[in-house]
Amino acid sequence: MRVLVVEDDPSLGATLRLGLTSEGFEPTVTPSVADTLALLEHGTFQLALVDVNLPDGSGFALVPRLKDRGIMVIMLTARGSVPDRVHGFELGADDYVAKPFAFEELVMRMRAVGRRPVPEDRLPVLSFADVEVHLERQQALRAGQPLDLTRREYDLLCFFLRNQRRVLTREQILERVWGFDAEVGEGVLDVYISYLRRKLEALGPRLIHTVRGFGYRLDEHGEA
Repeated sequence: MRVLVVEDDPSLGATLRLGLTSEGFEPTVTPSVADTLALLEHGTFQLALVDVNLPDGSGFALVPRLKDRGIMVIMLTARGSVPDRVHGFELGADDYVAKPFAFEELVMRMRAVGRRPVPEDRLPVLSFADVEVHLERQQALRAGQPLDLTRREYDLLCFFLRNQRRVLTREQILERVWGFDAEVGEGVLDVYISYLRRKLEALGPRLIHTVRGFGYRLDEHGEA
């Protein structure tokens, strides 16, 4: 199992790397939100251990991004209060382990999460009309033809597929695809929507529609 360890404490990160390797995992340690997002551009992981207090933001903000890629998430943090645990689970975390922790228990929880059946909202394939996204391969298709998408376009498409036929505001899309702390304007979003539309519409009719005054909707019909 390929494991992403989001931990800014170098000593703990090194300890987890060595310990998890000895238990048969393939860990990659990253110390920040930005570095985690960069790793997701190039690598695939089955499970992530995520600290909350990171130098450039909150690990909570990473949970929806990881879940959108089909990655299981265990929060591993000193933030062990009931409100923090509830917040983590509300965001989609699969388990929550408070520091300090016993390594043997952590490994047991990781293996338990890995054995869980895939929930219906995290199927390996997202689909709508003739569009498919294969999460394991991170491959997008329309009418059986591969779509050459950038990482941001891929993330946008996945978000629309998970919320098909729902009106999504620009704020919702920016928050989920770019992150809570990203300083990105709505004009940038509109540009990326245009890029994604162009690639989708090269192989079929329009599916991402503008809902004037609100945002966008993935649907067979809608305002142009």
